[in-house]
Amino acid sequence: KDCQHLRVAFLECGIGIAWFSCAREFFNAVMGIVVGHFNGYVCRKVHQCDISDTNTWLQILKPKPEFVIPDWPEDKDLKWYPKWMGMLGDWGYGKDFDGSGSHLIQVLQGTFPFQAIQIMAWEVELPWAGPFTGHSIQHDLEVIMWLVWVLCINLDGPF
Repeated sequence: KDCQHLRVAFLECGIGIAWFSCAREFFNAVMGIVVGHFNGYVCRKVHQCDISDTNTWLQILKPKPEFVIPDWPEDKDLKWYPKWMGMLGDWGYGKDFDGSGSHLIQVLQGTFPFQAIQIMAWEVELPWAGPFTGHSIQHDLEVIMWLVWVLCINLDGPF
């Protein structure tokens, strides 16, 4: 079957989600990723199937050090934080669908540590997983929770 691969350049700059400056910025970025996934799925009819730590980013203004790791302004109180938006990238495994549910994804896709448990169980044919129904948006929401969990337990804190 013929496949077409496209490269896209964005005006926005992004850094890895692990470069957050505080917990509020991290969870603000995670909410941006959820919204980006929702917009892709509902508004653009594309199902992003490869959510991982390398495909989730913080949007920054310019690729310069002062934007990557900003200094905390002395004139701001503790309620202030850099509110970089979360971005969901690498839509290469994204699947187009028409909303009828006919976009059944037949193969294991995505980054292994960030897979929904049911998808991995289907791959090895475990009986508790039930019949194969395809990669769904619920699986992606589970993957976002795995992403948050993995980053929270593996990082010492913000940069």
